Amino acid sequence: MRLEWIEDILAVAETGSLIRAAERRNLTQSAFSRRIRMIEDQLGTELFDRSRKPVELHPAAREQCGEMQELAVRLRRLAAALGDAARTHVVIASQHAITTAVAPALVQRIAASRDIGIRLRSANRDECYTQLLTRQADIMLFYATERLPLPMEPGFVELHRMGADSLIPVFAAARLDELEAALAQGELPVVAYPEEVFFGRVLRDDIRPRLAGLTLRPKAETALTLAALQLAATGAAVAWVPETLAREQVRSGQLADLGPRLGVQPLQLMATRLRAAHSPDAEAVWRAIAAG
Repeated sequence: MRLEWIEDILAVAETGSLIRAAERRNLTQSAFSRRIRMIEDQLGTELFDRSRKPVELHPAAREQCGEMQELAVRLRRLAAALGDAARTHVVIASQHAITTAVAPALVQRIAASRDIGIRLRSANRDECYTQLLTRQADIMLFYATERLPLPMEPGFVELHRMGADSLIPVFAAARLDELEAALAQGELPVVAYPEEVFFGRVLRDDIRPRLAGLTLRPKAETALTLAALQLAATGAAVAWVPETLAREQVRSGQLADLGPRLGVQPLQLMATRLRAAHSPDAEAVWRAIAAG
């Protein structure tokens, strides 16, 4: 029996409705109904009592739901394990800022001592975590704060703290007079992050409350810290970005670090992986990360 068949049957059993099951499986109701009929034809038995509204599993099929759930879990694990075995590189998913500022040195250090192929995937924090959970990535690199740790089940993943960073406010050094004029009027032009991304939540929960005496004026919004950095460099607005990302431009004098005036937010730089069997290469990369 195919995994997708089991998942289709369980979707109906768990939602109690063909309509809701179709939504869960990302299919139209008609397409899902045809697929259910096809499954029944292939198995040579009717699984659902269509005389009832909503449709219900026949008692004999309902009794097998527990076994089907266990089988689905085993098949997913088998597929993941086979995928891991066939993979010829280690996949690291990391937040955009980490991919730009931190990951290159890490990859260089690993590559210098080991013949291991590494593929970097850059995404926001939630997307990185999804890649880890679905085993599209072997390791995840991410930022966390005390207020915003990564939500995860205890015992489900391994965590390693790689170091510390900080979210700092920066602005074009050559245009500080313009910023001072805005501040004198009680206004702060800022680059905003969408609230559904990690740095957007940090700005909302940790940084904005400290700036209660100022009116924040969003001049642009982006989910990408690198874009926020460039907006700050042009003098469009103040951007809060990881210190590691802005370091070179601050050192060169292109950007001014406004942290002493507007405040900084400490960040924890973390690595995580699933508690599961890993390929030898993925294990070696994890050990290299943990060794610092």
